[in-house]
Amino acid sequence: MNLLFVTPPMGNWAPWGERHLAVNPLYAQVAAFIREKRAADVAVLDCRALALDDEQMIDAIEERRPDVVFFGAMIAAAGGAAHLNLFHAAMKLIKRFRLQTMTIGGGLMYTAVPQKIMTENPQLDFAIVGVFGDNEYPLWELLEELKKPAPNFAGIRGLAWRKGGEIVLNPARPVISDLDELPMPAYDLFPMDRYYGYSVIPNYNEAVTSRGCEGACHFCYEWWLVDPRNPRDFSSHRTRGGRAVAAEMELLNKNYGVKALTFMDDDFNSDRQKMVDLVEALEEKKLDVSWFCLSRAQNLIRDADLIPRLRKVGLYQVLIGIDGGTDEEIAEARKGNMKVGVKELRELIQFLRKNDISTISTYLNGFWEDDEAKVRQRAKAVDEIDPDIVMIQLLNPIPGSPIYKKAVKESLIEIDNLSLYDLEHCVMPTKYLSRQELGELTGWAFQNFYSKPGRIDRILNGYSSPYVKMKFLSFKNNAAKYEKGASEDAVAI
Repeated sequence: MNLLFVTPPMGNWAPWGERHLAVNPLYAQVAAFIREKRAADVAVLDCRALALDDEQMIDAIEERRPDVVFFGAMIAAAGGAAHLNLFHAAMKLIKRFRLQTMTIGGGLMYTAVPQKIMTENPQLDFAIVGVFGDNEYPLWELLEELKKPAPNFAGIRGLAWRKGGEIVLNPARPVISDLDELPMPAYDLFPMDRYYGYSVIPNYNEAVTSRGCEGACHFCYEWWLVDPRNPRDFSSHRTRGGRAVAAEMELLNKNYGVKALTFMDDDFNSDRQKMVDLVEALEEKKLDVSWFCLSRAQNLIRDADLIPRLRKVGLYQVLIGIDGGTDEEIAEARKGNMKVGVKELRELIQFLRKNDISTISTYLNGFWEDDEAKVRQRAKAVDEIDPDIVMIQLLNPIPGSPIYKKAVKESLIEIDNLSLYDLEHCVMPTKYLSRQELGELTGWAFQNFYSKPGRIDRILNGYSSPYVKMKFLSFKNNAAKYEKGASEDAVAI
């Protein structure tokens, strides 16, 4: 049996420019597992990296003659659910030329609303309902059934499938508790020399080392990776050990020449022992790789003793969610016993800066109670916290999340086009602001933050890593397109 993981022709998320290309970590992880189990001959077709159009994609698929094609993603920051329309268009095209080829969707959105997606897309044969990318075992079992003359899909937990005119959702599957049991991602299947970061960084790539997040914030975009039947799985954080992560970094650096690596985990540093083991292993390996990760503030504060050592082994920048404009708003969003407010965030960022580690901060506008005063207060708080780079996202009500349930119940959502569910577009108003007003205020907040004297000069000249300056200039060059998307309904992906 031949299994092909496909990334169809598509563009980039607006803030990252026209040329931001990286390995799809869902494909790399699942393909490695399927290959290890010898369930299928696996291959990857990354049309975006190879610059293939639809016709060339079909030619490449015809040449490979797959029995099964898999589409999916697990990285929300790569464009959110906007990919799905492109996945489904590609599936439809494939079915036109190869009707017998089975189509499977997995990852974000397929996990949250599989029946809805399959109802709207008859070209989709199966959907994997695997929490935070836990697609390995249901896909393995599905492939084994497809080899049989009379397959029985009813016993595969975590699968949605078609039975005549009915869409059947099988019982939920428990999460994979030990990620270290999984093989090293199958980077050898990808065109590794084609990947490029933020339109300006060569020798770039991305990786994911954990699944789940202890926060499980009610507004988080990661709800589209959670089976709504088991919402507590969101906060079941599981991670590979620090030494396994260091081994993956060594593989990427020495075998594929990766020198700039982004860890796209939502909660990379949740586990203290992982970080201790990681820094010790990297001190031993002495790799030529600089890396960036997404972190929770309370965990960085907890690991303050490791920060100088982490910088020496390549950590040059971290992303921290701010989650509000007042201590009360931040406290409402955060989970855990540690108090983290405006003062603590400001002190953390100053401490990181003293250790030559740059900071990106994100926050959301678009909550139901948002008015102009609240949006401006958030901007004021972020100015006081003083990160190097700020990225303001617009609240998208993610299927399965508490916010989505309220928005649907009260008919608040004005946009149902998945192409605009990319965290850049405003898809619903607030109680006091129209979508356009919210987008315009968000554009103002961007401009206000970067207009502060000395802030841009600090980014350009204040850090030893060249990647800080390179990423900022790329983001700055794309800011106009980003702001346009915030106030208009132009498709970015």
